[in-house]
Amino acid sequence: MKEIRSAQISTDNQSNEMVLEGTPIVFDKPALIKTPTGTYTEVIKRSALDGLKLNDTRLLVSHDMNRIPLAKSPKTMELWTDEVGLHMRATLPGTEEARSCFQAVSRGDMTGMSFGFTCSNQGNDYDVNTRTRTINKIDKVLEFSIVNYPAYQEASVEARSQIQNAELRFEQYQKAKINLNKLFTKEIK
Repeated sequence: MKEIRSAQISTDNQSNEMVLEGTPIVFDKPALIKTPTGTYTEVIKRSALDGLKLNDTRLLVSHDMNRIPLAKSPKTMELWTDEVGLHMRATLPGTEEARSCFQAVSRGDMTGMSFGFTCSNQGNDYDVNTRTRTINKIDKVLEFSIVNYPAYQEASVEARSQIQNAELRFEQYQKAKINLNKLFTKEIK
């Protein structure tokens, strides 16, 4: 299931073309994720993108897959990683939507960047005690989007469901320990 996370974006004022630059994925930096049942911390490990082919990622506006992409890797969008995260540099087409988007970023009206990705249950861990989800392996980076409000509250149902299941199992485990202690206490008396 697709998940979405947010970051910042800016324009390249040194270029004659309409170029957007950003760091949509930041490694090893805790982010607070809001869900209907509360919040948890999420960390994307540096190794989460190891071996991943980034040759079919699109640049969109507001995650709208029904609109024409503004750029696509590797042809019109360059992607690279370093110790900080995954960076992108996109050269926009001469379309009206691209001009509007570029102008909105240039003026500071749109400052957010978000990314959609998939991650299997084996690609992440959730620690119930610290309420921390660690993304160890991203299966696919689907898209980057320029957004109005770069919020982390768009985490997918899959992520929330997985976390809720982990918390439920932990709660059941705690209750089982209490019941076993009660049983052992009765046998000793």
